Amino acid sequence: MIATQPGAVTSELLQIASNVPEQRRDAVLESINSIIDTNWLTEEKFWSHEHSPFKPDHGIVLLHHGGECVAYLIIQRLAVAGTSVIYLSGTAVRDTHRGRGSFKRMFDTAMTAEFGHPAAPAEYCLCWRTRNPVIYVLGRAQCRSVVPAISDDTHADDLDDLCLKLAATLYPRQTVEKTTMVMRRAYGRLRYRDEPTTQTSPDVDRWFAQTIPNSADAVFCAGLASNRWSRR
Repeated sequence: MIATQPGAVTSELLQIASNVPEQRRDAVLESINSIIDTNWLTEEKFWSHEHSPFKPDHGIVLLHHGGECVAYLIIQRLAVAGTSVIYLSGTAVRDTHRGRGSFKRMFDTAMTAEFGHPAAPAEYCLCWRTRNPVIYVLGRAQCRSVVPAISDDTHADDLDDLCLKLAATLYPRQTVEKTTMVMRRAYGRLRYRDEPTTQTSPDVDRWFAQTIPNSADAVFCAGLASNRWSRR
């Protein structure tokens, strides 16, 4: 474990998720799903042995506090057209620990492991799918450009194309609306216990409320980001 807040919070990195021992996987899944349950109303477990994060191209970061797992981040590594890509497969914070910088702590832990070496690329693509405006803002903050570019009338065609290509790669059976990058009914019967808002970016909150009012809808996002972790 890596101490990220002395005496209070520890960050555990499982960089190659397939290396997690079989005898520990049930406990990891139980922790992740229990965090999801504090955020979403669900009819079945989202992560399971059938829908598993324990793959060689996945990585997991867990935050622990007082012996309890309070947040998780799951990433997937891939490459498209020679570009290194990190997909945020899932992230959530237990309801009692929101607003404490958990996402930034987990993201920095994961990215330091991925890109904190001399041979790492100077730039990478970050992509994610969400219906949470808070996650959109957190992801956008990591990137110098992003699509969909809420409150920005200019779009880089190459980034639009990359976003669509990534969406088709990760979700080949899911239709994407090209002008908004929206995926309708992406989350099935999942819905938030309390619909999240940013409180600081009303334009983003408004866009989400107007563009994906259905709790099952999501938006697929992609951005270009500089590698600020490399030890070159």
